[in-house]
Amino acid sequence: MATGPPPNALAARRPSRSRCTASCGPTRWRAARRARPTDRPRPMPPDPWADGLYLRSVQYKTDANLSARQSIYAFQHPTVDLPARVLDLAAPAASDTVADIGCGNGRYLADLARRGFTGRVLGADLSLGMLRAARDHLNTATAADATCSSSIALISADAAALPLREDAADVTLASHMLYHVPEPAAALSELRRVTRPGGRVLIVLNGAAHLRQLRAALAAARGQDPATLAERVTLDDGEALARSFFPRVTRHDFPAELRIPDPAPIADYIRSMPGTHDHADPDALIEAALSALPVTPTGHRTITTHAGCLIAEFD
Repeated sequence: MATGPPPNALAARRPSRSRCTASCGPTRWRAARRARPTDRPRPMPPDPWADGLYLRSVQYKTDANLSARQSIYAFQHPTVDLPARVLDLAAPAASDTVADIGCGNGRYLADLARRGFTGRVLGADLSLGMLRAARDHLNTATAADATCSSSIALISADAAALPLREDAADVTLASHMLYHVPEPAAALSELRRVTRPGGRVLIVLNGAAHLRQLRAALAAARGQDPATLAERVTLDDGEALARSFFPRVTRHDFPAELRIPDPAPIADYIRSMPGTHDHADPDALIEAALSALPVTPTGHRTITTHAGCLIAEFD
């Protein structure tokens, strides 16, 4: 994997925040000087999952919260390796440019690197903490491969105002990103703008049934209606929205379930969520939610999972 600056062909203007480049060797990191976040507690915003300041400075200041949620899928049956499934569907050609918008801690980027993908790759995320985690994961994933030749650039960017030229990418990924954007339609418009005609946009979202048992348990513990904990943008919502931007949309569903014998991973998952951070007694909330989750005769807590991938295309 060659080191170097982001490919010039991708950029239409200078990214507004920072940039780093990941490589098989030591990664160069260049960050604009900026004020350190205050250590004073921040009030919880009305819609934390789509509040950019909260996401950058609290929820995704590091990848600890995201990693806690990702780790729960080790108990999934059947196992759904989502990055592998999505990249198989994306099927980028060796010379393609792939843009991962909302790249998070770099799971898709690392999978591309492990596959020996030789095209250009751009990872974009709003959070500098996530970009640092993506850089570290990329370096770990590629440390043993001195021959990899992909060029992977990382930039901090808003999905609704991407600093990329039109038709910059052949394949554009947006995995579990749309519900973090205040106006999902604006992000979809940008995804189409930066993807060349004949290319593909792959959008990953969760179905309405995803983690429904956990949502119900959390709602019971908080004394809330479970509907208040529903996904901001579900797979069905994303499909309807995508069809308003793209003439061809194909949907792939990956239903499964979690069978968790030890409550600790569930507790970690709940602790990572915004509604737990500002609770008067997080430990009591977690205990109440765990108590509300049914336990099978074999001692497992069973939770539905349902992710899906939309492949959007246009000429």
